[in-house]
Amino acid sequence: MVGTRTWGGGIWLSSDNKLVDGGLVTAPEVGTYNQKFGWGLGIEQAGVIPDYIVDNDPRETFDGNDRQLEEAIRVLGNWLLEEPIAFPRSPSQRPDMSLNPRAEGCSA
Repeated sequence: MVGTRTWGGGIWLSSDNKLVDGGLVTAPEVGTYNQKFGWGLGIEQAGVIPDYIVDNDPRETFDGNDRQLEEAIRVLGNWLLEEPIAFPRSPSQRPDMSLNPRAEGCSA
């Protein structure tokens, strides 16, 4: 993962609490739980720390640059050099199983 620590929300917020003035109120509503990590899946109030910590500078982002994206592309490029993708071989052509009497493999 490339970027900055996530916000640390493992208890989901609802966003359907609309106010009469058009505003919105959010409230913790849906908890997540498993036996290994407990409530909030171990990230509540802690977040997830990325493998590569890279922060975007607001001015650079406004100018169209994205440090996090550039670093992610670099990391993935290096990963592909270290562990190239092995493409599967194409299967052989299937025999024609149609009702065409001239098709290969038919005895009509």
